[in-house]
Amino acid sequence: MKRISLLLMGILFTAVLAACSGQTEAGDAVDASDGDGEARGDDWPESVSFAVAGIEGQEELLLRFEAFEETMEDMLDTDVELFALSDRTVSSTALEYDQVDIVLSGPSEYILSKEAKPEIELAGGVHRAEGHYHVVFIASEESGIESLDDAVGKTIAMKDTGSTSGHIGPSGILVDEGYDLDADFDIQLLGDNALESLLNGEVDVMADGVKHWHTIQEEGLGDEYRLIYEGEPLPADPFILNDTLPQAFKDEFLNILMENEEEVLNAILSSEENDKYEDGGIIEASDEDYDNMRETYEILGLEIEE
Repeated sequence: MKRISLLLMGILFTAVLAACSGQTEAGDAVDASDGDGEARGDDWPESVSFAVAGIEGQEELLLRFEAFEETMEDMLDTDVELFALSDRTVSSTALEYDQVDIVLSGPSEYILSKEAKPEIELAGGVHRAEGHYHVVFIASEESGIESLDDAVGKTIAMKDTGSTSGHIGPSGILVDEGYDLDADFDIQLLGDNALESLLNGEVDVMADGVKHWHTIQEEGLGDEYRLIYEGEPLPADPFILNDTLPQAFKDEFLNILMENEEEVLNAILSSEENDKYEDGGIIEASDEDYDNMRETYEILGLEIEE
């Protein structure tokens, strides 16, 4: 009997150990799936760097995107470090040499970045309100210029080389309409002085984003100037993700943008300097959305690689 009792006790003890072991393993699996880091994989970055094309210097970047930085940190459960750029196009170099992980870019800068590093990916884009992001050609009423044909032989002010709305966009329109940029117009790249040069009568036409037409209206000068051409809406400003980021992170970043559109936009719009996105939204973006920009670069004979 003692042998049988001892045997039964041994069997029961073994069964209890097995049950406890099974419960422990199940508990570990639940913890792993519930834990932030382990559930997302060992390659999930502890921190990522974020830059914005067109914003130069840490102070301005912090002023305009600190709220976005904090919002994305909470949603990603990852530190987000703001990375300042020295000028509007250096973002492609920063991506190429893995100095930055995420960039909010303009369409033109995206073309440069994709050429410099084809492996980069898009993760949605921020589009502007309808009627707030397209190219316009403006002339004074007294000039007698009412169409692009009337502008042949005239001086056209544009912005900077590579500017989406102030160079690539209007140049593409002129080419699509059958004009020879060199033979038909005197195009001057005047940077931020393009509108002022038109108002001062130093040029015949200005070609840039529609925001300048809105400025003319707000200044009460609408009766003195006219739109001679309006282009189609320009592509959204894309979020670019470096290929060095794990795929799970890239997927989650896009999911966060799409599922938390209002909160993400409010974080961006917390700075008045970002009011160009007022009444805009976040959409999925694809490389094909930027084909027209890419074709214009090629037509203009611009060096895409920096």
